[in-house]
Amino acid sequence: MNPSLLANSRTHRRVGLAFLRAGFAALCFTFTVPAGAQDPTDLKRARAQFQRGIELEQAGNWSEAIQQFREVGQVRMTPQVRFHIAFCEEGLGRLVTALGGYELALAEADAVGADFRAEVETSIGKLRERIPKLLIERGTNAEAALVQLDGIDLGASSVGVEVPLDPGPHTITASAPGYLPFSQTAELREREVTKLTIELELAPEPEGPLAPAATDQPPPPPAPNRTVPYIVGGVGAASLIAGGVFFALRQTTLASLEENCPDPLRCDIRNKPAYERVKLYSVVAPVTAGVGIAALAAATTLILLEKKPGQPQKGVVVTPVAPNTFAGVSVAGRF
Repeated sequence: MNPSLLANSRTHRRVGLAFLRAGFAALCFTFTVPAGAQDPTDLKRARAQFQRGIELEQAGNWSEAIQQFREVGQVRMTPQVRFHIAFCEEGLGRLVTALGGYELALAEADAVGADFRAEVETSIGKLRERIPKLLIERGTNAEAALVQLDGIDLGASSVGVEVPLDPGPHTITASAPGYLPFSQTAELREREVTKLTIELELAPEPEGPLAPAATDQPPPPPAPNRTVPYIVGGVGAASLIAGGVFFALRQTTLASLEENCPDPLRCDIRNKPAYERVKLYSVVAPVTAGVGIAALAAATTLILLEKKPGQPQKGVVVTPVAPNTFAGVSVAGRF
């Protein structure tokens, strides 16, 4: 324990020569007694690493020193090793972790001696005074808020009490439905208690959908529907084609009849159906052709008279007028 107490004397306290010798004897006893249960090579390396850790500790190289002590602890963890690991944690600013290490060493301190126990108790007392504390309180609208400290949820038992933390910045956040999220960073200093009150603000009401912007121009009229003209035109085309087919059948039947029966008055009765077909084709052909021509004309007229966007309606308009006019109406047309 001699090197350990020498390192501590540079920063915290001085101890008597008798205690240093007693500590060193206890350290040697701790590593030599269980030699039958451990590899002597490992024990020898652990002693060397422990001595190297003491040297690094005295030089203030806390990171390298704590690494040496942790490797020694893998061979055998003694109260002295725990003490030095905690001492390095304190040097690194990890005060809360260091306090836990000192308390573990204190739990086993009686196995080393009363002087060692007193030294550990002194270190614990001085460290407790240095550790800063954070007091988080619930303020306006924060009674049921979820509170987090450095990204970790805080239970109800940690809110409203002083929580020991390492010095430095710590972020506190809180959230609750219907309220804006809360976030604040507190800078903790040694030996101080920092108080922080959480207050939440109501979230603004969501805005409704925006109304369409008003325009002076009316919406454009829909494109003209040409379904009816196309249907009428299709019927007209089909009728005109049918008229042509019937006319062709009439001519074919008539030519065949004239060949078989040049004299209608002396024609055999077997040719009577042919005469009937000629009569039928003679009636149907002009009718269907006429219907087709009329339908095509109607479809063309509907297309020509349809209203274009921005143009007045074409066609015939009948308007009532004064009694002295002809028939009491006025007829006007636009094409």
